[in-house]
Amino acid sequence: MDRPLGVTLLASFFFIQSVINVVILFGFYAGGAPLYATLYYVVTSVAGFGIAYGLWSGYRWGRIGMMALSGWEIFIGFLELFITLDIEPASPFEALTKIFVYAIVIYFLTRPEISDYFRK
Repeated sequence: MDRPLGVTLLASFFFIQSVINVVILFGFYAGGAPLYATLYYVVTSVAGFGIAYGLWSGYRWGRIGMMALSGWEIFIGFLELFITLDIEPASPFEALTKIFVYAIVIYFLTRPEISDYFRK
């Protein structure tokens, strides 16, 4: 089965986001940022590269990982609505946008035609 265009775009987006996280990570490290902020970007970069590969290759664990990470980001988005997180400061608009985008990602990955692609 050919890879759906949406999966290709999602995997590409996650790869690019992970590259950007690595650049941010080097800036944090050079600037002497707190350990928890640096560790956050290490984890999100490694997870992002892994998930991008899993999505691109059509592995079931890539889809599950993307859904789990999306759920985590939705949780962080709800926290950002009410409290300021030092890891990723955001305005309420950014938090709502994050919640909305990751909810769409979960919805997209649960579509039957997309689920069928990840059946290998």
